[in-house]
Amino acid sequence: MSDSEVYDQQEHREDDHDSREVDTNPSEAGKWVSALVALLGLWMLAEAFILNPVAGNFWSDIIVGAALVVLGGYNYYRRANEKLGSVGVGAFVALLGLWLIATPFILGSTEGFAAVETDLEFWNDIVVGLLVFVLGAYSAYEARDTDVATPAART
Repeated sequence: MSDSEVYDQQEHREDDHDSREVDTNPSEAGKWVSALVALLGLWMLAEAFILNPVAGNFWSDIIVGAALVVLGGYNYYRRANEKLGSVGVGAFVALLGLWLIATPFILGSTEGFAAVETDLEFWNDIVVGLLVFVLGAYSAYEARDTDVATPAART
């Protein structure tokens, strides 16, 4: 058998491997996790104007909120079109969640008129940060898990 025949047989096998179907999102869970991330990003954008934090927290909330909307929307789009979710996007979302948790401690709390506003802004960043971290870590884990998915059975 010549080298070209061996190469043609290997190429044919690779084509068979590429044409197998993979069930990328069997439970639809990844799509809804991404939607929740985007909704939390919208909340962070709105919260920056509703609660009026100090300048550092304001811009942090705006930038993180916009990033969460974009990243959550991107992974939602991928999952809705039966593609694999992005591990990198999920990991970055988890890091943004950790940043939200750290923000009140790093940038300080607000200069509101009442202590309730300060507590509300503080706990908002902590709770939303925890939710974003958990959702991002879960999304990255699930995307990593489906990255090595076995071919779906043909019916």
